[in-house]
Amino acid sequence: MTALMRRAAVVLLVLAAPAAADTPPAPPGSGHRLGTDVVPVFEAIRLTADARKPDYTGSVRIELDVRKPVSAFSLHARDIEVSSVSLTGPAGAVDVRHGGGDRGRLDLATASPLRPGRHVLEIEFSNEYDTQATGLYKVVVGGDAYLFTQFEADDARQAFPCWDEPAFKIPYEMTVVVPEADQAVSNTLPVSDTVKDGQRTVVFGRTKPLPSYLLALATGPLEFVAIPGMSVPGRVVTVKGASAMAGEAVRTTPPVLAALERYFGRPYPYEKLDLIAVPEFWPGAMENAGAVTFRDTVLLLDSRGASAAERRLLVEISAHELAHMWFGDLVTMEWWDDLWLNESFASWMGNKVSAETFPEFGTQVEAMAGTQFAMSTDARLSTRAIRQPVSSLDNLLQSADELAYQKGQAVLAMVETWVGPEVFRRGVLDYLTAHEWRNAVAADLWNALSRAAGKDVAGVMATFLDQPGVPLVTVDAVEGNRVRLSQRRFANQGVSPPATTWRIPVALKYETGGAMRTRVVLLSGPSDTVTLEGPVAWVHPNADERGYYRWSVPAATRRAIAEGGERVMSVRERVGFVGNASSLLDAGSLRGDEFLELLLPFARDPEPPVVAAVLDSLQKVKRAFVTPDLETTFAGYVRRLLAPSLERIGMERRAGEAEGVSLLRPDLLLWLGRDGRDPAVLAYAAKVTAAYLNDPAGADPSIAGVALKLRALSGDRALFDEYRRRLEAATVPADRERFLTALGYFRAPELVEEALRFAAAGPLRPQEMFEIPQAVGTAVAEEARPYRFVTENYEAIRAKLPPMFLVFMTHFANGCSEERARQASAFFSEAPHSVPGTDKEMAKVAEGVRDCASLRSREGAVVEAYLRRP
Repeated sequence: MTALMRRAAVVLLVLAAPAAADTPPAPPGSGHRLGTDVVPVFEAIRLTADARKPDYTGSVRIELDVRKPVSAFSLHARDIEVSSVSLTGPAGAVDVRHGGGDRGRLDLATASPLRPGRHVLEIEFSNEYDTQATGLYKVVVGGDAYLFTQFEADDARQAFPCWDEPAFKIPYEMTVVVPEADQAVSNTLPVSDTVKDGQRTVVFGRTKPLPSYLLALATGPLEFVAIPGMSVPGRVVTVKGASAMAGEAVRTTPPVLAALERYFGRPYPYEKLDLIAVPEFWPGAMENAGAVTFRDTVLLLDSRGASAAERRLLVEISAHELAHMWFGDLVTMEWWDDLWLNESFASWMGNKVSAETFPEFGTQVEAMAGTQFAMSTDARLSTRAIRQPVSSLDNLLQSADELAYQKGQAVLAMVETWVGPEVFRRGVLDYLTAHEWRNAVAADLWNALSRAAGKDVAGVMATFLDQPGVPLVTVDAVEGNRVRLSQRRFANQGVSPPATTWRIPVALKYETGGAMRTRVVLLSGPSDTVTLEGPVAWVHPNADERGYYRWSVPAATRRAIAEGGERVMSVRERVGFVGNASSLLDAGSLRGDEFLELLLPFARDPEPPVVAAVLDSLQKVKRAFVTPDLETTFAGYVRRLLAPSLERIGMERRAGEAEGVSLLRPDLLLWLGRDGRDPAVLAYAAKVTAAYLNDPAGADPSIAGVALKLRALSGDRALFDEYRRRLEAATVPADRERFLTALGYFRAPELVEEALRFAAAGPLRPQEMFEIPQAVGTAVAEEARPYRFVTENYEAIRAKLPPMFLVFMTHFANGCSEERARQASAFFSEAPHSVPGTDKEMAKVAEGVRDCASLRSREGAVVEAYLRRP
């Protein structure tokens, strides 16, 4: 029976005694959560696990605290075959019955109530390895078999019996028995490693108190590279033959960890730090205490020279995951309704530390793209409040979205600006000290911040966390030195949201007497009048773009700010200006031709992040307005918009250039080659591709991937076959990813279809199967093809994806086609294609499509006329 089939079947329990034939009654609890009358205080896990086999055996010994007399209690053991259960109390053995409950529970019952005090529960079990990269799962690479784990949110229970909820935070001790030639890594250092009869037994030291979702294990013929220069021992852990690519992680991890230790004012909380590169892995990374797992394409970079984008991504994800060591691991959420806080804080802290340690990557400004995306999501009625009760774990991943990450970190940054960085830090440190090694809820942090600041931080945060949407702050008038501010919920045109009021720290930037000044006010009601030093020439309502809100000013003020450019706006403000203008287009406050004209000066900005913001807006223009008959005309606009920027920075990397320029260049080349049809860019891409195919070290790694894509646009069968051959032979993760994505850029119809067949049935890892269809969909004429790919291959997709990811297949119906949205609604409402949460995701898709179609209908003619203008 495969792991997938096991999830769909009734759990089979092998009973240990005749008395166990009666299923015990379900114990008291809150339905979706375990009770607290009997709780674990320590768990020892022993696994005999040979990755070359399909299954494994194990046992657990769990020390329990019985808090009140009970005759029944539960723990978690999903899809596990239990062969024996024994329970021992202060007076000796206790007769116990066991049976499978719902939601992955193992229900236990005794003939008479247990006496309060310590008991020991022992369970022996067996299971098959998972094959969808969740729980304890098997991966084969280069003919060698490995085991890895991914337990967040509730998949530890399918690896071994446990109390699989974050509130049960206890020490664990892991013992694994593996083949003699294999190595094993877990959260702690080994206390013994012995070999006998061809088997290696590794006993790992007792962990600090942890929730089950932060446990980790990796086994196989692993390789190790030491990370010197940290306060604890550290290594990069790879599969066999991949350790040569650990150098960049070795270089960047120590300064990131040291910066976090400085901010938190305390050492890294665990005894060692392993960074584990996993070839088959759905998340970008996972913050397991002392054993952080990464997708190998993130952690392992080519020793011949990684691209600027790859190096930035490694720093940013490492900083995010290591921030979790304090925020999430040292102090853990009580329940999953505060998952957003874990991720928001780690995103905010990770951005801060990345900017401090590697400022050349411009992380703080680059992160604004995520904030803009979150606000676009928040402009719809289908959005949700960040903080919501979690009553089911059927699809917890839905709450780990752009709101949890980008909106959350933006709101934290806004509050930090309001109360001051040092005050904010003092509140964070007080919170960590009060709750270290235990659990906490969001209110504990807000109260600590409120005490430190002497302000009602909790009240401000509640308005952004407990209600959906994003506010619109409007400057209605400027009269001398008085300005009138008002607020309402921002919405796209045609949508009437409910009346909503926030408590908004509004940061005003204004010009008076030729000098720039700022002032922060708390806008608590629908409107307020503020007196500034004056007279005031203009007011920008979001100084340095630190606030999580949209803003609107009179047209004359908007023009004055835009024309002031670098003189009046910081880089962050210019990036935010472009994103805010894009939202005003959605709201009907800015016409399509005015928006396209507005982009021109920002596309010539000397700062790469500003040009990158223009590219983000250009993607919206392409999606909403460019149809096949308009592609040639749009190409001319793209060249007019972007060619001056590329001319300024050049097609080739220059000695000593800023990292931001190296990060921008591939995006400019892609837009100018793919959408602008620039012959010089396409010729250059062909030249770089030839050099890369001859010797990957002979091409700039920052532009190798885009060159392969652009060359594929006119590629033939021979080039397609060469790309596929190189993909299948690649040993460097970045090379594999470049060729994989480029296969989706061939435009000959027969090659498009072959690429999609390869995506569905080729030798790809499960997380790779959508790269090609998404690339195919970048062609205007093929915009619908990714959705067709999903519907035509749904059964193959379902067999490869973890069930929690299936809900996101609805998003392949995104775009401007209301007919496709209707088809998707019908398809995903059918029982074989519907999973928990589908209705919510489909509602988001449908609203996004309606917004896009409405924008096209409203502004399409104006945009077309502008694009066709001589």
